[in-house]
Amino acid sequence: MKLNITNQFQDFLQSVGVDLPLLLERANVPNKLWKEEISLTDLEYYRLLQEFDQVMTEENIRQLSQFSHIQMFVPAFFAALSSPNGLEALKHFARFKKITGPIVVDSIELENTVEVSFKFIHANMALPKFSVLNEQLLVLSLLRTGVGAQRLSLVVESPYDYDDVTLETIGAQVQKGETNRLIFDKTDLFKPFLTQNNIMWQYLEPELNQHLARQEREQSFTGHVQQELYKAIPSGFFSVADISRHLGVSVRTLQRNLTSENTTFKQELQAVQKAMAFSYIKMGLPTEEISYLVGYSEVNAFSRAFKKWTGKTVTEYRKEMF
Repeated sequence: MKLNITNQFQDFLQSVGVDLPLLLERANVPNKLWKEEISLTDLEYYRLLQEFDQVMTEENIRQLSQFSHIQMFVPAFFAALSSPNGLEALKHFARFKKITGPIVVDSIELENTVEVSFKFIHANMALPKFSVLNEQLLVLSLLRTGVGAQRLSLVVESPYDYDDVTLETIGAQVQKGETNRLIFDKTDLFKPFLTQNNIMWQYLEPELNQHLARQEREQSFTGHVQQELYKAIPSGFFSVADISRHLGVSVRTLQRNLTSENTTFKQELQAVQKAMAFSYIKMGLPTEEISYLVGYSEVNAFSRAFKKWTGKTVTEYRKEMF
């Protein structure tokens, strides 16, 4: 996928002390900021999220989610604000959020409430605090801007702790839990949007639909291989022959296409296994379970691979993280 990194966004990051070129380097993402655009696979995007999580404070995240910044960085936000009410806005936002990255917005409509949650496109990859808080504040800002009110009836759940200023910004009780959720009262979501704009929506909808379709066509072959690996590794059937069959190409064609993108099947397999392992460790899963989930039949083999990846044992890595 291609991610727009506008000069305004780069200036904002610089103003809060974030060195974006350094983050790209740490995430092993090619730096093409001079084009105001970078091409990312899902795995590269996830690594970049993890790097942002290391440097962005809650204050930085609150600043990033302010409307004055959102309007510069998130085109799909305008589509949502053009909606007649919050319920339709959430539907539009969930659909077009895909333009800005592989984070999925799930919206469940119940009798009296609507639950909104966020997840990485590959469900076995836990979103870091930076992503969860930013997405939650983004949706709150969207709805508050639409109805022109700061107070909404809601319940918030997050796997992460928030500071007092963030809690005040959210304006609701935040429950600690394994998942992230925003639970809205339907009454608030049926309130008409002050920002409703049918003419703007008629213009934006076809443009955004074309953008989504173009993004799918332009996805790199490496990205497709990574997607298949994420799904196949937990099943235990993830050999180069297995992945080639899923993609409908020969092994030779798969290897040739990866070579043309300066990588190999072995490199991509190890990169996905590493990312999955780090995510499972952050989720607190035991080492034995992680080794199985990332494709190792023996714990010792996984432990050796992890030491090779990081220079640390799993135990040492856990101690540093927690």
